[in-house]
Parts: sequence; C-alpha cells; structure tokens
Amino acid sequence: RTARSRFPRRHGVAGSAMATQRGAMETLLKPLQTVVFQKSVNIEALSAAGRSIFVVGKKDALCRAAQQLSTALPAPLLAKQAEALSAGYAGAKVESPWLDKSGEVRKVTLVAIPDAAGRVVSSARPDVIAKQLHGKIAGQEVLLVVPEGDMLAAGLAVARCVPPYSAKVDKGKNETSTVNVGFLEGGPSEDLLSKLNTAAESIRLAQGLVDMPPNVADPQLFRDVALRAVEGLPGVSHTMIEGEELRDKGYGLLWNTGKSSERGPVLLVLTHEGKPGGGQKGAAIVGKGITFDTGGAALKSRDGMIGMKRDMGGAAGVLGAFVALARQGGLPCGRPLHCVLCLAENGIGPGMMLQDDILTAYSGLTVEINNTDAEGRLVLSDGVCHVAKHLDCDLVVDMATLTGAQGVSTGVHHGLILATDEALEKDVVAAGKLSGDMVHPGLFAPELLMHEYDSQFADLRNSVKNRGNAQSSCAGLFIHKHLTHTGYQGRWLHVDMASPSHEPLGDFATGWGVGLLTTFLNGLGASGDASAPASSL
Repeated sequence: RTARSRFPRRHGVAGSAMATQRGAMETLLKPLQTVVFQKSVNIEALSAAGRSIFVVGKKDALCRAAQQLSTALPAPLLAKQAEALSAGYAGAKVESPWLDKSGEVRKVTLVAIPDAAGRVVSSARPDVIAKQLHGKIAGQEVLLVVPEGDMLAAGLAVARCVPPYSAKVDKGKNETSTVNVGFLEGGPSEDLLSKLNTAAESIRLAQGLVDMPPNVADPQLFRDVALRAVEGLPGVSHTMIEGEELRDKGYGLLWNTGKSSERGPVLLVLTHEGKPGGGQKGAAIVGKGITFDTGGAALKSRDGMIGMKRDMGGAAGVLGAFVALARQGGLPCGRPLHCVLCLAENGIGPGMMLQDDILTAYSGLTVEINNTDAEGRLVLSDGVCHVAKHLDCDLVVDMATLTGAQGVSTGVHHGLILATDEALEKDVVAAGKLSGDMVHPGLFAPELLMHEYDSQFADLRNSVKNRGNAQSSCAGLFIHKHLTHTGYQGRWLHVDMASPSHEPLGDFATGWGVGLLTTFLNGLGASGDASAPASSL
C-alpha cells in the first residue's frame, strides 16, 4: 500500500532560498557520489578498471590479498609491503604504485586493522577503517578482507567515508562517481548485501543533513527531506503538528524551544504499518532535531556555538534508520514502526523562552527553566509522550546529541545508553558491536539522580544542580520521568550520541545511529525482545 498522507509543499520561501533548498534536497536524496556494495570481486578485472584500490583487513588476511594482487596488477612489492606492515593499536597503511592497462599510474593502499579488540570494542575496528579511508576513496575500489562477523561494521564504516555534502565550487565536487566495495575470501549473503546498500544510503542521508549549514537545513527542510525520503514507500504514512498548533495542543516544551525562531518547530511522525492484521504493539524511535542551538537566552559563547548545526544528529540517525527499515519492508517481526522527529531551532528573539519560565509539558508536568541551553531533553520529552498517548507501543527509543558530558562519560566512539531492563541493555550493546556504532551503559538509577531536578515552584527543573553527578544519565532520566508520568509501562531506551555523531571524523558527521538502530530493530522479536541481533542488520 502506498503512503496515505499528502506531502505538503513549502510556502513563503524566497526564490533564491527555495532554489538552494531544492538543490540541498537533491544532494541528500540523489548524491552525485555513491557507495555500492558487491558480493564478490574479480581480482583480474581490477587491472582493467583503471581505478586505485584500497584493501582493508587484519594482517594475515591482508597478506593473502596482497599476494593475489601483486601478481594480477602487477605490483611486485605489494606482498613484501604487507608482510612488513604493523597495525599497532591505531591501524596503519602503506601505498604501492602500479600501472593500469592504459599506462596510468594507480595506487594500491593496504590498510591494516589491529588484530585485537577489547571486550567493549567492535572487532572490525570501524574507527580505524573510517579514519584511514575518509575523504580518500571517492570513485575508487575498496576490497574488504574480513570475516563474516565483521562484514557489517566494516562495510558501514566504509559507507561513511564519502561525505555527501560540500558547498565548495571546485569542479571535482560536481562530478559523479561510485565507490565499489567488494569482499575478498567470501562475501555476505544476498540479504546482508541488500541491507548493506540500503543502510549505506541512509547513513549518508544522515551525514548530509548534519553537515549542511543552518541557513539551509532548518526544521522545514528537514521535514521536507523526511517526507520525500519515504514518499511512495508501501505501508508508510505520516502525521504532523507544527507552529502554533503545537502550543494549542499542549506540546509546551517543543513549542517554547522553537517559538522565537522564524523557522518554527515541527513534530513529524512517520509510520510503517507493519504486517496487516498483526495486532502487535509497535516500536517507536524518537529523535532530537535541533537544527541550530544558540543556547537561547543562556547564549553560548562564540566558539561554543560553532558546530551547533550538528544538534540534529539524533533526528538524522533516527530518520536514516526508519528509511532503511521501511525500504526493506519494515521490521522483520511485523510490528508497526514509528519515527518521531522533534524539530526546532533554539534561537534568540522576541518572545523566546527565558530562564525562570515555568512551562507545561505534554506529559502534564510543569518544568521550571533554569537553563535554556538544556533544550534537547525538553523537545524529546514531548516527543516520547506523544508516543505514549497516541501510538500503541511497548518499546520507546530516543536518540540525541544530548550532553557534552556524554564524551566524558563514554568517550568519542561509544554512545551512552540507559535501558529500563538488563536484557535490553545487553541487546543494544551487542547490536552496537556488530554494527560498529558502539555503546556503553550509563546509570539507570532514578532513585539516586532525580533529586538533581528538584524545584521549589514546579514539578522539576530542566537542568541539574550538580553537574558532576552523572550528568548524562540525569539528562536521559529527565525524559524517562515525563514518559512514565503518562502511565507508560513498556520498555525504554535512551541513546546519547553527542560525541560519536562527529568527533571520530573531526568536522564531518558520521551518520552514527543508523547502524545501531537498524541492527537492534531487525533483531526485535514479535514479543518485544531482541531475539537475534547478531544475525541481522
């Protein structure tokens, strides 16, 4: 069945701005540079392709691949170079020139992945792969020489290495190209190959949204991109509340966060209906989409405001995951899947939210604002309560670039998670290692931490008293407080991915979260448990 809802046009946008945003939408949905996964590779055909080659694997596998390539290309020194390569703990690479059949000089680059990985680290070492290949592989060949269990994480790491957005005017940025990614020594199943290609497109969609500047990627562009991305997909529909309608319907936290901006707030819900007649409860993924965060009345510093276009990273990852899952026909278990995007610009201007304001949330709780720069938990609280009140779900996942303290808690490569039960926590940790979007648990301890939000005048404040007391865990528990106040009794997962959303690649977005959510949700059983995350994307 095709999407039921009508997809709106934008109104009131100046011609030049509209043209810019049309171009941005094409960049996101039809990028000039693509990444395509192939099941296997013909070594002999590579010499005729006239492209440089990147070979990625651990030492023994890399040496076997180098031996084959040294004869086929030819590149006589390649095998010896592979033997001398030492990955250390951060990986290493070596380059070797070769002449293709047209007489052009090409390169083979061997990328050695460390053999060992700690118990909380993906054995594929996607961090190493992305760091070594990022910005270097457009239009080239990539060979992955990895075991079956590492194919997913390694493949998704490669997918994030061709950033889809740039405003540079040099000619190379406007040329089409394809990265061919193949597997040596056995390839993925047809099912995994299809899902790799779908997930790669969604990762790059998420990257492009986060990398775009805020004068282009505002809440309305994000809304329109989301609607275009799912338009025509069978079983997908949408509902939307935006602007003053949010205020009138009681979404006091989302409305007040975005009300002072000319680019008004939006709550967009995308739904895949699941298997007809299934009668199962749904799962919801909720994303924070702050398209720019000035800090509001608690204005950030000049340097502290740089990069705040990335504060939509959670919503971008959630959207990417939903699009990937919808394109593959929804959740394998047949349950309905909902994607809730909480979109706003935390700006400054007339009527803006102020310190000391007391707001009424969609949960019914009152919130005293003691930090307008702690707005992510506000918009997500209204988002998860929309799920609880209007969508029949027993699993709610929210994801956000929520706190700078997340990087202090779990580092730049691991997101921080809170889960309402231990089995859920373990399933998500496993999905993170399998996909390469690694996570580590925070403290799900509301009885120890919620006093940080005590207020003399409202049900709670929106920022903690003691920033040294598990601050990232406290931020997640603020959302949980609102969710449970509605009477919701199902499972809940919170993902704070502030650092992994870009830190591993510097200024560039990573598309983090698409792999984690698709892997976890593809393993979700009909009863709500993640029955087999290791066997699926």
